[in-house]
Amino acid sequence: MQKTNKPILAPGSLPDNYQEILNWKVTEKRSRVISLNILGVLLFVVFGFIFFNLAIRLGKLPSQGEYGLRETGLAFAGILLTFVVHELTHGLFMRIFGARPRYGILWKGMMFYATAPGYAYHRNNYIVIVLAPLVCITILVVLGMWLLQGTLWVALLGIIGTINASGAIGDMWMTRIVLRNPSKALVIDERDGIKVFLPKP
Repeated sequence: MQKTNKPILAPGSLPDNYQEILNWKVTEKRSRVISLNILGVLLFVVFGFIFFNLAIRLGKLPSQGEYGLRETGLAFAGILLTFVVHELTHGLFMRIFGARPRYGILWKGMMFYATAPGYAYHRNNYIVIVLAPLVCITILVVLGMWLLQGTLWVALLGIIGTINASGAIGDMWMTRIVLRNPSKALVIDERDGIKVFLPKP
């Protein structure tokens, strides 16, 4: 058996033969923050139309007499909970791939975040992490709308689905950036961006 002197790297470690090829931060340029917010609003309209129509088919939209302070409070609580669950879902998949996530709010970009500083993910694993909230929460929302059809909960779930999907604009943007690189690329997530690494030529 041939022996090797190559060290066994701990999960998430960056090999010595990898070099940084991209350091992308959303807050680096004000134009990026503005662009993401504009795209988020456009997605809000698109997904709002989709979930609104789904709510009409499966459920019941609240009439003027049925919508009061209680329903308004539930809507605000649902929106806040959506942001929290979105980041917790990122964190859950980070844990699945061996990282220890940290959570917080980036006030400069007005966004919540989940990150694992210094942990290098394989490109495809990172894409799973980034898109997990969009896919998982959307599936749960649609399933909930179907199970609770005919009730006012369908309208609340429609709001949650719209907020989650449109709020994933940053995740979609980063997925697009990461997919420009080959599958052997390693990605380190940061609070407001990513670093991409490839083997040295």
